[in-house]
Amino acid sequence: MAREREHFEDEDDGRTIADMSDVRSAVPFTLHRANREEDVLPDSTRDVREELGDPDERLMVILGSLKAALSVGLVYVVVFGLFIALLLYLWC
Repeated sequence: MAREREHFEDEDDGRTIADMSDVRSAVPFTLHRANREEDVLPDSTRDVREELGDPDERLMVILGSLKAALSVGLVYVVVFGLFIALLLYLWC
């Protein structure tokens, strides 16, 4: 049984997938300065100290992130060590 294909309307819904209006050259990895007023981001004046929470909460977030990163790193070290051990076993 073949599935029926969904019918897509040919109407433009107005969403922008990738804005290609600022493409200036065909050379990749070149930087250019924003020259349009809407390209420049406004300066933020809000106070973010309240959003960060108290120092104990910040410490717990930092330690949790460090624990997660070290756990992922430990998995890579163990897998690499097992790979080296396997190669040594096969070589000797």
